Amino acid sequence: MKRLAACGLALLTALALTPGTASAERYSARYVLAVTDDSTGERSVTTLNCAPAGGAHPGARAACDAIAEAGSIEAIAPADGVCTMEYRPVTATAHGHEQFEATFGNPCVLRLAKGEVFAF
Repeated sequence: MKRLAACGLALLTALALTPGTASAERYSARYVLAVTDDSTGERSVTTLNCAPAGGAHPGARAACDAIAEAGSIEAIAPADGVCTMEYRPVTATAHGHEQFEATFGNPCVLRLAKGEVFAF
């Protein structure tokens, strides 16, 4: 009987800790974000912390909300909008809680694709 009680207690403890750990991990995400102009090599870099929203990113709360809503930077759905057909490729990268790298036709296309995350 004691063994059964111990197993039950261990299971309840594991279940109680698992969601909290996942939540804390998701909301304490930290990133180093960069946007590189592929033509000139010019690079902008910032930090983004989520929980609380902060870092050097000027729109930290909106960026964290977009990531949390989508589940990841990769999963952020593109917004509707119109960009010029100018070809000036930029590469966006994120390192930290999540690894992300993608190249977009120009800064406007990046903004529509990933919203506030790379708006710095």
